[in-house]
Amino acid sequence: MPTVVCMLVHGDRSYYRAGAEAARSVLRWTPFRLFLAHGDEAMLPLAPSTRVRLYALRDRVGSRHRAHRFLRKFQALEAVLATCTEERVLLLDADAVFVRPCSERMVTEALGDHPIAMVEQPTVSGSSMGRSDFLAHYVRHTLALLAPRTEPPAVGDFRYFNSGVVLATSAELERLTQWARSIIGAIAGEHQVGEHMVADQDYFQLWTNTLHPHRAAALPWYWNHCEHWHRAFPRLGTLIAHFSNFCDGPAARTPQRMRALQRGPWHWTNRLQGAWIDARPRSA
Repeated sequence: MPTVVCMLVHGDRSYYRAGAEAARSVLRWTPFRLFLAHGDEAMLPLAPSTRVRLYALRDRVGSRHRAHRFLRKFQALEAVLATCTEERVLLLDADAVFVRPCSERMVTEALGDHPIAMVEQPTVSGSSMGRSDFLAHYVRHTLALLAPRTEPPAVGDFRYFNSGVVLATSAELERLTQWARSIIGAIAGEHQVGEHMVADQDYFQLWTNTLHPHRAAALPWYWNHCEHWHRAFPRLGTLIAHFSNFCDGPAARTPQRMRALQRGPWHWTNRLQGAWIDARPRSA
């Protein structure tokens, strides 16, 4: 079954610079086609490729709620599902980068018998947060806005999935996207609870934890490796490194770090004064 990578790039120019590195990594390390949904704020510095389909977003962010720029992922998914024939989609954040080869077989093995798969975020670096804390956050914010009369899952069944990397069948994403777009259109006012923005990740978590529990597979850590939720970064064995900055946008050095990590342990160690960490066979 073929796979297409779907990526959204819009907003601040820093996303375009990071997105170009993410796109190059898809073309370098995978056989997949790339569907790149983009805004018109900047030119994407990417050489033409027959494997890349560019799609211009139709609407502007304007003065809408701040979650809107993240919820546009569902607009990108709606477009890729309408125009591409692949049976599986890998949704990739613009600040995430492949650092070694990924094949169709790896996607097949990662999904197994499940229609959707993500990496569970186990903590926030520098904190003592764990699954029970993330569940409380889910109840206070995600359920409060999107499904207020719904019983929360038991802590043992709950997974705080990170949506920076999502593997799914096209059929599953079509159902999820149609549902998400209908909910987004029905919510008036700010898309948040208190100061917390309710964005794309909350929709993926509600779908997999409450509406359709046990349909999601928990991917191994190396599918979405990030310094903000893994205690050792970067680890040997990483497949996708995610340079998340918790909704603040890529930092100035993020594209450089993304390039260096693709070039391997020597380049990262000598150019960025870091070190690859052999943390195998850890699960978090």
